[in-house]
Amino acid sequence: MGAPSPPTSFRPVVGAGGTPAAHTVVTELDRRGFTGNVVWVGGDEGVAAYSKPALSKEFLQGKLARDRISLPPPPTDHIRLRRLDRALCTRLDPEADRVLVDGTWIDFDALFVCTGMRARVPRPFAGLPGVHALRTFADAAAIRARLTGRPRTVVVGAGLIGSETAASLRTLGLPVELIASGALPMEDIVGRQLGEFCLDQHTAHGVVTRASTMVTALTCPSPGGPVTVEFDDGTGTRADLVVLGLGAVTSCDWLRDAGLDTSDGLRCDATLRTGRASVFAAGDIANWPHPVFGRRLRVEHWSNASAQARHAVESWLADLEGRERPVFADIPYFWSDQYGLKYQMAGHARGHDEVSVATTGPGGRPFVTYFREGRLVAAAGVNATRAVMRTKALIQSPATSSAASPSPHGMRETT
Repeated sequence: MGAPSPPTSFRPVVGAGGTPAAHTVVTELDRRGFTGNVVWVGGDEGVAAYSKPALSKEFLQGKLARDRISLPPPPTDHIRLRRLDRALCTRLDPEADRVLVDGTWIDFDALFVCTGMRARVPRPFAGLPGVHALRTFADAAAIRARLTGRPRTVVVGAGLIGSETAASLRTLGLPVELIASGALPMEDIVGRQLGEFCLDQHTAHGVVTRASTMVTALTCPSPGGPVTVEFDDGTGTRADLVVLGLGAVTSCDWLRDAGLDTSDGLRCDATLRTGRASVFAAGDIANWPHPVFGRRLRVEHWSNASAQARHAVESWLADLEGRERPVFADIPYFWSDQYGLKYQMAGHARGHDEVSVATTGPGGRPFVTYFREGRLVAAAGVNATRAVMRTKALIQSPATSSAASPSPHGMRETT
């Protein structure tokens, strides 16, 4: 296929967001030989795009410096790139293909929305001394700067970020208390069996975990002083540092008056095109109908962001060249490194009605497969890369996934 020519208007393509997905959009346009103008509106972080998974692990532990987690500058062999590194898209015109960037309208031929998410911080906790979210490089750098004083840390939230943060701080030998709103850490992500394994690992490494507990108040009378943490059962504790891992919210506020559906991220079709023919979505905010699972998904994982960005570019180029736009059908996948162990999951387990549990490796590490109406929809394991990736391929193929079994030693449970 030859290099696509820019449309006759020569208006630029705009990539919105300083995320890895936006970085991939720019890189992919150049790789595909696009010869038009590209404007990359990089957001307000003011730093080059970087590997977010490293923040709660290698960066927090001091194993990697800032330059080691930065993504390489996108190539400009074909495109003419204009970078706006400290700029925000603040409005999309509902009547015309133009976007407002820090007070200036930019007309476009295509807009790729990759604005990602921001940390969920309850208003009473915002701005308190000694209390930090962990979503951006600035967040991670602020937390890392506090670690030299070896603070006693309370991590609020036991999902992916909370569990990784607790593991990283214990790896550094710091005292850590982990507050889980549910019964088990990471249970909402990987299910009960791996949640139990995760709890056992935290306990074995000295993390004090409070399960089924909500934080009702945080107070810090003076900067540099201790933070008082109050719980819903009337008890409390004190910490030198509090890290909030309470999830994230989509950064779609600027699109609410543009006639697009932003009720849960940015709604788009199976090809990642939104309700506007010239606007595409990729990454954490993209809400699309997955053809394999038969339902809408919004996936907040690194691998999905880059895959969707490449696909969104392909969908737009297909429009330019008069080809049919392809459907995005990649199987979601993520990993988490904690205490030298690698948790991995492929597929989409929500709504499953049956699980099969096997054990692998030293100590009987769990490997779990999830079924819905007899069909394999997800798999998760610890240090089980081959098994997880093999199952990922089975999930992709509906003809074989109903017969998949993780192991002859598995135990099947109906939920």
